[in-house]
Amino acid sequence: MKRKTITIRKDQEEWIQENHLNLSSFIQEQLDERIEERDL
Repeated sequence: MKRKTITIRKDQEEWIQENHLNLSSFIQEQLDERIEERDL
């Protein structure tokens, strides 16, 4: 695994906290979807 740093807005951070979202997993899933779409 490789660590990366991202910047999010305050309102996004609040939403992430309120919805108990694991940001790392979310980003990984989104990237996987984009990669799949591109490979089709």
